[in-house]
Amino acid sequence: MNMKTLPDFWFEPLAWIDGQWHPGGETVTVRNPATGEKIADVSRADAAVVTLAIEGAVKAQRTWREVSAVERGMVLKRTAALLLARKDEFARLLTAEQGKPYSQAAGEVEYAASFFQWFGEEARRVYGRIAAHPEAGREFFIEHKPAGVAGLITPWNFPLAQGAKKVAAALAAGCSAVWKPAELTPLIALAIGPLMRQAGLPDGVLQIVPGRGSVVGALLAEHPAVRVLSLTGSTATGSALMVAAAPGIKRLSLELGGNAPFIVLPDADLDFVAEQLMRLKLFVSGQVCVTANRVFVHADAEAVLAEKLAEKIRAARLGNGLAEGIEAGPLIHRQACREIGELVEQAVAAGAEIVAENRSYEGDATLREGSFFPPTLLVGVNEWRPLKAEIPFGGIKHSGIGGEEGLREFLETQVISMPKSI
Repeated sequence: MNMKTLPDFWFEPLAWIDGQWHPGGETVTVRNPATGEKIADVSRADAAVVTLAIEGAVKAQRTWREVSAVERGMVLKRTAALLLARKDEFARLLTAEQGKPYSQAAGEVEYAASFFQWFGEEARRVYGRIAAHPEAGREFFIEHKPAGVAGLITPWNFPLAQGAKKVAAALAAGCSAVWKPAELTPLIALAIGPLMRQAGLPDGVLQIVPGRGSVVGALLAEHPAVRVLSLTGSTATGSALMVAAAPGIKRLSLELGGNAPFIVLPDADLDFVAEQLMRLKLFVSGQVCVTANRVFVHADAEAVLAEKLAEKIRAARLGNGLAEGIEAGPLIHRQACREIGELVEQAVAAGAEIVAENRSYEGDATLREGSFFPPTLLVGVNEWRPLKAEIPFGGIKHSGIGGEEGLREFLETQVISMPKSI
């Protein structure tokens, strides 16, 4: 089997501040979740380093906000072009660090580039407007100005795409940014720093500070110079960030947890349903906040759909995402495996049945230290609460109802009016 390799680093595992690499305090080891092998020891930014990054962003903001919208857009579009030109390197790094198959990582690189391209075009479209005034002969002139330094906090499941979305939007608007990547996947973020400098971004406009949320995130929330906070993460983290940012009246953009239902009615095309569910649950090994987690199947369709899903689960190609033809890789770390395993055990104890699972990776000695969990099909979950209320980031399918979080819903039927009544 052909195996791709980790690319040579064009960056340092340190904070990127004012166009230079800055060491912090302690380090954290980043490992390939498929093999457990160490990729790098990354310096954690301490309070002094984070403060330095914010102060540098404040200084850079004064100049960047005066750069024309056209030139800001050109920097972003050049970044998109450079990213696509080095798609293979970025995809290999992303797969090694996050675990997703190379094909999915390459798709994420393209997706990330599309954000730089999109916001590169949108930079020139920050229009003002003139509004009517209640008094004759007067008008309101409304002009949009950069808010200031933006604090950006991104997750580990889509570390490049989520970062690109936030960074490109902030820079297009004329803001400088301090980016805190997830501790589990900081390398792909650090790789962006030199790339954007090559694209013409002035030093200090984008600062990248890996580290603990309790240090970096807390300072971004509390520092008065940070005027905007954007987080993609858990609901609990979002709630804590709102509280921490409240005294400074910061602007917040939060994309939080999801626990999407997938409803299958008896008239649905079950072959199509099975394909869609497999696509959703194998994508990033089910570690996606908008994927289908709670599958509601009409009794008339349950047996047939379960059979189709079981067949596909057993046939799925699992392994190191750097290998050719892999459909699903590991979970992000072994703790995630333990958490998913506990959910499955509790579901079975509550009456659910394991219909199918895939442990094909167990025959590969190179994966024994990896964080793999078998894709598992459960039926009969019914009223068991935890699988319904929590966000199971992993390759399990089950039935259940309830839950307090949701970013998306899925409904499979051939009756166009049916969704309105569900």
